Amino acid sequence: MPLRVGIFGSGGIAERAMAEPAASIDGVEVVAVGSRDPERARAFADRFGIAAAGSYADVMANPEVDLIYVALPPAVHAEWATAALRAGTHVLCEKPLSANGADARRIAEAADEAGRAAFVGFHYRLHSFTRRLLEVLASGVLGEIEDIEVDFSIPHFVVKPGNIRLDGDLGGGAVMDVGCYAIDLLRAAWGDAEVVSSMARRYDADPRVDLETDFVLAFDRGGTARVRASFLGDDEGRMHLHVVGSTATLHATSVIVPQWGATLCVTADDDILIDEKADVTESSYAAQLRHLVETLPDGPSPFRAADAVRTMELVDDVYRAAGLHPR
Repeated sequence: MPLRVGIFGSGGIAERAMAEPAASIDGVEVVAVGSRDPERARAFADRFGIAAAGSYADVMANPEVDLIYVALPPAVHAEWATAALRAGTHVLCEKPLSANGADARRIAEAADEAGRAAFVGFHYRLHSFTRRLLEVLASGVLGEIEDIEVDFSIPHFVVKPGNIRLDGDLGGGAVMDVGCYAIDLLRAAWGDAEVVSSMARRYDADPRVDLETDFVLAFDRGGTARVRASFLGDDEGRMHLHVVGSTATLHATSVIVPQWGATLCVTADDDILIDEKADVTESSYAAQLRHLVETLPDGPSPFRAADAVRTMELVDDVYRAAGLHPR
């Protein structure tokens, strides 16, 4: 029997991350979509050949739904994810898992209480490029790590007024949008960390929202990482990881979305040790869905809500250190 998916939300991310990849994967079928506006839900369903459309409550009540993808603003993830879990379905939340650490914990605890699984959609972790990147970082080829820099900057023309990523009520902000990716990647590579410092450039129209935040993490096992999360990138933007080691240097691009042409280069003086490119035909969103099919209900996964709680706690700490309130 296929994994039968219901969707909360009818925006672009619901198309890219679920409706489109599901159509190409054996073992996954989107069977229902819900929206605050039933007409939008019906239009979305008709476009993708989805049988049922209606409200969020309709999706939760549908006996054919095994998992609900919560493709809503972060501020309402906890409300609807916990409702779906209590209704008896598994849950995949679009990243970040929630608006803050406390809400993330609510989702993880609700999953435990309901005997269901809750995941966060850090899809990039399942792409073969990211697996290879983490393998290289763990291999020791770089020697002792001396410097880590992450720059996840979206081009300045992408996030414009009216975008939900600029709405404090909905959990907007650069750290929420791209900084959470950086924290997830750094934790995957080097383990737990604490926030050392943080400085944010605020959005004039909503000072609760950071347009750009620079922060430093210190890892429990030693070493630090400098991170920029930004909506103010240049025309090309940045999705870069740069690591300097005692014996070699690593530079990776397009880390968040490897299928956009990610590259991985490791050099030692004038020697090129590794020079690889991602398979641009491989979809990280499709890989995420295949992973869920293989993992549910209780297989190992880097996406479990219980682990993502710590990522959201660090997001909170980044905001506090910058003089902002957690979402």
